[in-house]
Amino acid sequence: MPTGGADVFFRPGKHYIYEVFRVINGIPLFIEDHLGRFFQTLELVGYPAQYPTSALLQQVMALIDANGKAEGNIKISIAPDATGKENLLIYYTPHQYPTPRQFSEGVPVKLLQAMRVNPQAKVMDVTLRAETDALKSAEAYEILLVDEQGFITEGSRSNVFFMLNDALVTSPSETVLSGVTRKQVIAVCRAHGIAVAEQKFAVTDLPAVSGVFLTGTSRKVLPVCRVDEVSYPVNHPLMLEVRRLFDEYVADYLTRKKA
Repeated sequence: MPTGGADVFFRPGKHYIYEVFRVINGIPLFIEDHLGRFFQTLELVGYPAQYPTSALLQQVMALIDANGKAEGNIKISIAPDATGKENLLIYYTPHQYPTPRQFSEGVPVKLLQAMRVNPQAKVMDVTLRAETDALKSAEAYEILLVDEQGFITEGSRSNVFFMLNDALVTSPSETVLSGVTRKQVIAVCRAHGIAVAEQKFAVTDLPAVSGVFLTGTSRKVLPVCRVDEVSYPVNHPLMLEVRRLFDEYVADYLTRKKA
């Protein structure tokens, strides 16, 4: 069915298990990690895993081939229809990648006091998604969530890193939805001697950092130029190095998979 036909499964007040990954040159990027997290979510919410990994991968590749190896984002979701029957959906979902200008000039973000109920499970909270989407505008590309203790945890659709004393700081894995891109960025940085600390980061510490960036399936490594009223440079050498290393890692992954 057309992509838009899947919208009938996602109704307000409902939560849905899902996973989104990017297709580049007909290759599903980091598909092993995405499928692994999909099954981890099933386990965390107590849903029986009825779909073998190999079968899901075959369906993903069949979808990519049927669409002429189109680039874009694919979503896997388990969602109920109007009768309550659970359905496995695999389809290309609308996406919006950052523009070259946003990569070069950075994007503004805003803070919102809100938390995910079960942050380690990739479950769509339609109510929270609607709330954060309503706040996005030309002045807020993304919304960063702040917990009750005043710590910044993650973005509504991304993870966030702070540059502090020539090192990177990001929230502890157990407190956020640990994104696949986040995982790869941490691994690449540590492999090249860039220190990454997983620790809580307070809103009050924002003036002390030298740079901020987002990571995500669509965003890759995206500089932030402003958090609320605090501005940051987007050409910090460390940030540029992280972007370069990650882009090289993605290129190498695609080359290996194509071969």
